[in-house]
Amino acid sequence: MQRARSLAASVAVLALATQGCAAQPKRLAYSPDELRRDLAHRIPPGEVVVPFEITAEHVARARELTQGTTDPAEKVRILVDAMFSRRVFGLRYLVGVPGTAEEAFRHGGGDCLALSSVFIGLARSVGLDADYMDASFRVVETEYLGDQTTVKVGHITAFVSTPTGRLGLDFARMGRVDWYEPIDDVEAVAHFHNNLGYLLLEGGGEGGTPADWEAASHQFELATRVKPEFARAWNNLGVARARLGHRPEARTAYRRAMELDPLFSSPRLNLGAMLLDEGEAERALDVLETAARLDPKAPHVQYELGMARLKTGDRDGAVQALEKAVSLHGGWPAAQAVLDRLGAGGRTHREDG
Repeated sequence: MQRARSLAASVAVLALATQGCAAQPKRLAYSPDELRRDLAHRIPPGEVVVPFEITAEHVARARELTQGTTDPAEKVRILVDAMFSRRVFGLRYLVGVPGTAEEAFRHGGGDCLALSSVFIGLARSVGLDADYMDASFRVVETEYLGDQTTVKVGHITAFVSTPTGRLGLDFARMGRVDWYEPIDDVEAVAHFHNNLGYLLLEGGGEGGTPADWEAASHQFELATRVKPEFARAWNNLGVARARLGHRPEARTAYRRAMELDPLFSSPRLNLGAMLLDEGEAERALDVLETAARLDPKAPHVQYELGMARLKTGDRDGAVQALEKAVSLHGGWPAAQAVLDRLGAGGRTHREDG
């Protein structure tokens, strides 16, 4: 996995005018102390993180850099240039490196949320109306685990409201930001914990390092406590609890994710795979059929659906789903092996349209 983006690429992501947004919550921004007080009612005080908080030294530097202009758009340009300039802060977009704003300064960069936190901390210190936005419609990372279960994480960036409109910044992807969902600082903290849990699992696939399921489960739980309606975090918490052997708790988490987001296929896939593993093929089939309707182009859903159909006696339906899994996956030895055992290895599934 590429761990860093070049300085030029990062600077080129300086945002363009944003064309639309969803209805904003009544309040987005909190002071660091206000956010700490709010979070202390949700999670233990020792777990509280304020991602955008920066030191007095960095506040002073931001004010020094922007003291020559009162134009908000010009302040945005100056701060983003300073973030990535080797002569100032020298940051880079670093894939898979989470952290708060101050941790990003120490590491020389960070992931999308870390860099967004740096910008928001600097921007608010010079009087800009800067907030987080959820741009997960553009980038949703999925970690496929060995048992087909999926862990989901979104994409967080930043925007600035100015007298002439909103400016969106995206530190991870090029191009315009034409739609986004403003989120408040509390929700941004939930994303912080969810992303950290995801990265604890993602790192487990590299260099033979085992995934830290206990630590990941803790981060996902913090995310759900900070934002109880966060469906992705509930799904991820279910995966972690299942891997730790806490299957009743995993079922509860999956069902909570399904209630919060009826169109979210991942918790259905994950619950279906777990039910299938537990020998509850009929119940697994019902859940997986729904997942396949919600996400017909997901190969992992088709694979588990094929296995559920096979175990409930629907050989033809199983072949159809498994062939679709192979087609969507671009070849899949595990699915192909089952097809070969069924004597259907030479058939090719084609989708209409």
